[in-house]
Amino acid sequence: MSAVELPQLETSGTAWGPVLRTLLVCDLVDSTALVQRLGDQLASELMRKHDRVARALLTRHSGQEIDKTDGFLVLFERPIQAIGFALAYQRALRQLSEEETTELRARVGIHVGEVILWNNSAADIASGAKRVEVEGLVKPIAARLMHLALPGQVLVSGMAYSLSQRAQGELDHDMEAPRWRMHGHYDFKGVNQSVPVFEVGEALLAPFRAPPTGDKARRVLPWWRRPPFLIAEIFALILAIGVPVYLTMRSQPALAFGARDWVVIGDLRNLTGQTVFDASLDAALRLSLEQSRYVNIVSSLQVRDTLKRMNRAIDTTVDRGVGAEIALREGARALILPSIAEVGGRVRVVTEVIDPHTQTTVYANTADGIGMESVLGSVDNVAHELREKLGEALTSINNDSQPLPKVTTSNLDALRAYALAERAYIEGRIGETLELFDQAIKLDSKFALAYMGKARVHLGAEDRATALIELNQANTLRQHLAPRDALRLDAYLAMYGDPSAMLEKWKLYGTLYPDAYFAHINYADQASMYTNQYEDAIVETRKAIVEHNPGVGSAYYLLGHLYLAIEKYDDAFASLKQAQSLQAQRMGLVIVNAYAATRQFDQANRTFAEGRRSGVASNDLSRNITAISLPLDQGHWQDALAHASQYILTADSVGPLYGRLSRSTELSLLVLSETGGDYAKRLKPFLESEISLLHRVDVDHDVTLFNVLIAAYLAARSDNSDLSANAIKAVRDTARISGYPNVRNMLVIAQAELARNSGKSEDAINLLKAELKGTELYLTHVALRDAYVTASKYESALTESGWLAEHRGRAYEEYNNLEALQPLNIAESNLALLHKAELSSKLGRKEKSLEYMADFRKAWPNANQLAFLSQRINSLSPLGD
Repeated sequence: MSAVELPQLETSGTAWGPVLRTLLVCDLVDSTALVQRLGDQLASELMRKHDRVARALLTRHSGQEIDKTDGFLVLFERPIQAIGFALAYQRALRQLSEEETTELRARVGIHVGEVILWNNSAADIASGAKRVEVEGLVKPIAARLMHLALPGQVLVSGMAYSLSQRAQGELDHDMEAPRWRMHGHYDFKGVNQSVPVFEVGEALLAPFRAPPTGDKARRVLPWWRRPPFLIAEIFALILAIGVPVYLTMRSQPALAFGARDWVVIGDLRNLTGQTVFDASLDAALRLSLEQSRYVNIVSSLQVRDTLKRMNRAIDTTVDRGVGAEIALREGARALILPSIAEVGGRVRVVTEVIDPHTQTTVYANTADGIGMESVLGSVDNVAHELREKLGEALTSINNDSQPLPKVTTSNLDALRAYALAERAYIEGRIGETLELFDQAIKLDSKFALAYMGKARVHLGAEDRATALIELNQANTLRQHLAPRDALRLDAYLAMYGDPSAMLEKWKLYGTLYPDAYFAHINYADQASMYTNQYEDAIVETRKAIVEHNPGVGSAYYLLGHLYLAIEKYDDAFASLKQAQSLQAQRMGLVIVNAYAATRQFDQANRTFAEGRRSGVASNDLSRNITAISLPLDQGHWQDALAHASQYILTADSVGPLYGRLSRSTELSLLVLSETGGDYAKRLKPFLESEISLLHRVDVDHDVTLFNVLIAAYLAARSDNSDLSANAIKAVRDTARISGYPNVRNMLVIAQAELARNSGKSEDAINLLKAELKGTELYLTHVALRDAYVTASKYESALTESGWLAEHRGRAYEEYNNLEALQPLNIAESNLALLHKAELSSKLGRKEKSLEYMADFRKAWPNANQLAFLSQRINSLSPLGD
């Protein structure tokens, strides 16, 4: 873990943020009494020992000390680091107490949220100020948690608890798994919302008792548990009589609106004659309202799709009547109609809130200003007033809002170009999208959102290197982003590092903004790609399958992929057909894989032939992989090799990265039919080329590591042990700390195969068994089967062969290294049937051997014509005659 990143500001006193950080506050219990009991000299010596111990733990757990009194104020990048420090600190206090025969106990509070950081000037520091200051609501909440804690207790907020649960595997392995206990919700003085409070600790160290209510924290109890029970009963009786009377006589509210309800924003009515306001003010109002966690906005894409269902053109003006119908169809509570006009020499911005059921104006908000430069400020004002009238708390509005000129641009022409770029992106005009984003940046070089928009387009085209350039540019301008957009930027940037940190970012985004469906989709997609956590990804994907999500078709498509990866074939087909009905199935390759995995090859071949290319060259390479896997799965070995050769030619034309991946695919197949020196002549140049790229720590570094390791595995499998050993040595240390689970898994597979080839099959078995966690690569089971065979453990080898034959969905859908190993996986899923026949024969199970051989002949009917298989098949043929 790296130390927490602090600001590097050119000007002292300049704020940096807001940024998401974890804050820990700890304090020694009864420190004053300790000084009185020991005296100043002994107490100061003990405190110096305490501080040395605490600071050593801070270094170990990547914490940054901000302030120090009897305890510490500490900043961490991630809550799991703070949890690790707190547990180790409580343990260290117990040990120090025993050594000094003086009881030392501490209270600890941990919270995660957005903070503002700034550097103090040299003069201030010389006068006694800290080097770095930290402010934000997270600070008093962490302090309240610390004050609430009992001696020896570590209390964490609900947000910190949620993010830490997934990362518990990162805690020190020399301690037992920590225990967690929920103590309920507490109201903290000065905080407008109750905070869920959890305790984390170790058995025999932590008290695991609910902390008592105090003057600054009060536990929220159900009404039936509160002391004034009789008063509540009387009040309930009054309500029972009074409420029906009130409901009968009261007037109905103007508009019923609750947290996270939806609104439709209609088209701007521009009465000024200034075309610069067209599109730009729509975007400004949308961006201002999107800062709210209380109000949800029906997306422009969803509005367009609804217009199609209404049999209207997608460019139909969304006025009062059309907007009201859209709102009713989408279940939105309100329609907002913005307008702008010149009144008495001033520019007036107006938003009307319309009840879609009656199409009447419930209320209107206005803001006046002088000149065009006042307009964005006016939009902010009417948006804030609108949020308040819809029921959002004023503190929430103030906390979640930044002025539009600061978090977008003060240039209306730039904002209009941005809005038009977003519209072009929705309509699939990618080239025009990039041109419009570039125009926005040309008009305002500090328009951070425009750089993020360009990055989003490049990520969609799998151009990670170019996307990173844009994201880094946006990051240098993060002070021009709203907190929500800054969090999204952090999640995008995290996609270039440790997958666990990246998943944590998307999880946090989805938790803070549950209706930001792309966050759930990104989490699920990345979790399945980089960590093979398919079940977890399914849970997250389901959060995006709602009627308000304009990308619900894509969510169904992803769900189909995930179900296929865990062999839930019926669920996979149902999800994919739902995706198909919503016209969101892209090239349809997952449904091709689903047909093939269930051996419905006529359907698979037909669907593949009918599929269309996306037009994005790097995306379309997936069709080349499928073109190899489909004939291979039906036993057409030579056809598969021919497609593999064609794949190399096509991939080379797309780019060097894809050319390298295509070569690893071909080599992984050829290892089945070629061995020894001939194969080494093919493999060695590829391996040397990949090793030569290791010094380039770029966006594709994980691909290079994986390529070297797959080559190391193939070398060992083909009896080229020296080549394998050298390859492993070149990447072993880097792979271990890479943070990529698939890379680390591939390292173990290569090491195990080398051990097996060197006569150490038991070592190979032990290495591979430790990887069986449900998220391991398909190839893990191939290597484990071979290790069992070498060790003459035929029963265990038969079990692994059965696993390989049964997990054909995983074989097709596993991402591994941009799907480079899919064809090898498919081949092994079929060859597993032959292995089952051979192993059953060795175990004396003649009938089972016959059955499995029949299965293999059915899967690969021409296998006996393949030189590398004929001898194996013929050795069993007497059984089949």
